[in-house]
Amino acid sequence: MKLRPVLTIIFLTVIVFGASAQKEIFIKQVEFKLDRISDIDYENEYFMTIKLNKGSKYIFRVTNHIDSYVGEAVIELLDADNLILTNVYTEKYYTNINFICNKTGFYDLLIKFRDNKLGNSVIDILMVQ
Repeated sequence: MKLRPVLTIIFLTVIVFGASAQKEIFIKQVEFKLDRISDIDYENEYFMTIKLNKGSKYIFRVTNHIDSYVGEAVIELLDADNLILTNVYTEKYYTNINFICNKTGFYDLLIKFRDNKLGNSVIDILMVQ
């Protein structure tokens, strides 16, 4: 009977420390600077296509306010025309968002600045193993 609590503690330790041993693999860095607002909407956005793999976990990490620009980058990940991930939800803004891909394929990544402000941001895309 005394072995059970010890085994439970060892098991929980392995789970807690094993989860923190996950490796982040750098995939891509996107730099987006907008120093003037255009009347044409798509000129105020950055667009790219990225391939993601089923079952893989991805992290999108945003760094804003580079060179004292006030804008905050809004990330939108789309599958065809369907929005499947964003870092703005009910007026809350997130600088790190996780995504577990459920279908291998090409996804569109759209980046723009919140509230049509000027901005300079870097978005790191990482895969977690």
